[in-house]
Amino acid sequence: MYKLWVIAHREYVAMVGTKAFLFTLVMMPILMFGSLLAMPLLNRVSGGKTHKIAVADGTNQLLDFIQSAAAMRNQAIIAAQKPETETGSKPSARGAFMQDQTDVWEFVAAPPKLSDSERLSFSDQIRNGDLYALVEIPDSLFAEIPKTTEPPSDNAADDAKKSESPKFYSQDALISGVRGWLNAVISQKMREVRLKQFGLDSLDPTVLAQLDAKVDLAPNLPVQVTDVNKSSDQSVFDSLVGMFLPFGVMMLMFMVILMAAQPMLESAMEEKSLRISELLLGSVTPSQLMGGKLLGNVAGSLVIFVLYGAGGLFCLNMQGLTDKVPMSVVPWFLLFQLLGVLFFSSIFLTVGASVNELKEAQSMLLPVWMVLMAPMMVWFIAVRDPNGVVATTLSFFPPSSPMMMVLRLASGTTVPAWQPPVAAVMMVLSTLAMVTLAGRIYRIGLLRNEGVRSLAQLLKRTVAQ
Repeated sequence: MYKLWVIAHREYVAMVGTKAFLFTLVMMPILMFGSLLAMPLLNRVSGGKTHKIAVADGTNQLLDFIQSAAAMRNQAIIAAQKPETETGSKPSARGAFMQDQTDVWEFVAAPPKLSDSERLSFSDQIRNGDLYALVEIPDSLFAEIPKTTEPPSDNAADDAKKSESPKFYSQDALISGVRGWLNAVISQKMREVRLKQFGLDSLDPTVLAQLDAKVDLAPNLPVQVTDVNKSSDQSVFDSLVGMFLPFGVMMLMFMVILMAAQPMLESAMEEKSLRISELLLGSVTPSQLMGGKLLGNVAGSLVIFVLYGAGGLFCLNMQGLTDKVPMSVVPWFLLFQLLGVLFFSSIFLTVGASVNELKEAQSMLLPVWMVLMAPMMVWFIAVRDPNGVVATTLSFFPPSSPMMMVLRLASGTTVPAWQPPVAAVMMVLSTLAMVTLAGRIYRIGLLRNEGVRSLAQLLKRTVAQ
């Protein structure tokens, strides 16, 4: 037993006492979540451009209206970019939003009716970067609608589809912010035209505003016992936290497993290639060597969990979101984390002891990576329906059980009480079976000079012994 603890201590120190571990500890959250913080900064760095948009206004009514609205928008953006010392007041919510929008839009006139050659010419300018977009508005957009008391015919939808609609040409037409802004501006002008056509422009604007009033169902999370004495109002941010908090908990477990399992592969390959394992086996058995490595690895994973968990709680406390953390998930998280680390570390350790080159290990671990990342590929479906078929099935599939179960528990949805214990028991049995199988493969491959190139070859060697 003493030898086992000596090996575990050695493996623990070798894992957490290196500069590479500290570097990975810092870089892993940046790689996983850094894009969320860097996106606004990148938008500001890459922004500040003047987008030139050509408008072929077949109605001869929209261009001036669009240019006037764009001038107001551009002025708001310029004002939002000025520091507080120049404006003398703090930016409003709209001003803060405008600070992320730094591009200025310039709308210029194009021929009202475009020919095919002109349309192609404008498209070439868009591809060359001389023009950002082309807006083509048909002359029939504001055509009068016949007044009738008869119900619409069955072909009314088909007739509407056949009618010509405005077109927006751009390299990023589907996700363009200009397109979304123009939709709102043209719709506003369309409303004014229709009011005049139906003789409703003389109505009180207050009455029209009441007619246009929309009912918005505020997204709210289910009320908990701790919310009884609190205000019943919830913000959209609360709903976003309820959606992305489970994802963050799952990502924490993924990072812990990844950072704990990967060193096992490198350690086994290094000891085999340098024949260090032969010297170690002169003093300990293969089972003691593997067991000590796994214990040291588990201890290292607990250090990662404590550091990341403390950092996450600190950030949540700074934002006043500590009460959003489901503390009842922590015991289950620790249990499934330990089982997940043992399960995958034994696989990585076995592969490292059975190959001679890194490229062989990469090809053998590809199926393992796919299984490990399966919960991340379906996390949105699991959060939307934590007790659905997909989430429940993956919760009882041992390789994906740790991450999927903690995601379900962190979602706030009531998971049937019997499922976490049953999933834990299945994971314990699977981990014991995997460690036992890995111990046999590790013992065989550690002293073999020739490496294996596939999982089938590895299993065949194990069965043959």
